[in-house]
Amino acid sequence: MIVDALFADIGGGNAAGLRTIWIDRGRWPNQEHGADHVLADVLQAMEILHATA
Repeated sequence: MIVDALFADIGGGNAAGLRTIWIDRGRWPNQEHGADHVLADVLQAMEILHATA
């Protein structure tokens, strides 16, 4: 699951047993969120998705 709403999406993905990717654009600095991966852009997310497929 790739998310864009820090608490709702990551929390929902974690509750559903999914791995999550947070694309950090500086909206919520220094917040605990529990994402499995924190990346700078969607291209990095695609690399992770391809590596785990």
